[in-house]
Amino acid sequence: MSDAFSGNLSQFKLLDILRLLHASNRTGLLELEHEDGHFGEIYFVSGQATHALYEEYIGEEAIYALFSWIDGTFRFRSGEMTDEQTTMLTTEEILGESVTYAADWESVRRVIPSRNTLFKLSSRPTKEFSLRSEDWAVLREVDGEKNVGEVADATQLGELQASRILVRLFDLGLIESAGEASSQQSYIEAVDEAILDQVERDLTLAIGPMGPIVIDDCAEMLGFSRSNLPRDMVPSFIERLAEEIPDSDRRVRFQESMLEIMKQLF
Repeated sequence: MSDAFSGNLSQFKLLDILRLLHASNRTGLLELEHEDGHFGEIYFVSGQATHALYEEYIGEEAIYALFSWIDGTFRFRSGEMTDEQTTMLTTEEILGESVTYAADWESVRRVIPSRNTLFKLSSRPTKEFSLRSEDWAVLREVDGEKNVGEVADATQLGELQASRILVRLFDLGLIESAGEASSQQSYIEAVDEAILDQVERDLTLAIGPMGPIVIDDCAEMLGFSRSNLPRDMVPSFIERLAEEIPDSDRRVRFQESMLEIMKQLF
């Protein structure tokens, strides 16, 4: 991996970036920037996260809060240092907790694709329900104009907690979507076969002759074949392939090479 590398969080998930920097014992600054102007930073010393800052959050809480992002850019600057020490946990412990936060955000995404999602009071029939005080606090802010981030700010709840409550209210039939953050493309661009050939070669180096079979199986798990795998599914596809590599050093090398491929694609 080069001393400085960058990319998009839609290509390479934050959890994978943290694992990569930890496993490769990197020292430097990971900068993250969202299109809405939000900014986060995480410092590493020999693979250990030592300081993190995101809005009002610091330390581990800043890292966990950054998992709310599903897009944005990142850049790692090797050798950047700070005297700040705001993390109390080891990076291994932070990564363990991060798995839970990442899974929580994934479960939220079925209803809330981004923090810009809008909701309005629903006209659907509702189930029987019992609302807690925090449910009411969120429901009062649902007006079809405030996005998820603004609802979280208005209620002074964390974005993850506010999102969980919005999902609960949606499942109860009390609210409904008032706009999507992104439009679905009618034309699906498939990944070039030459790219998949390179992925196959790198995976075969990592796990041996089972590489081509694993590629076909992972594509099928995503609901596609190798020949029609959509370009925008590449990050999820790569993530599944990396999970099939039992050796941690080989997994890191595979992820490094895949990052370079995804830079070409996106």
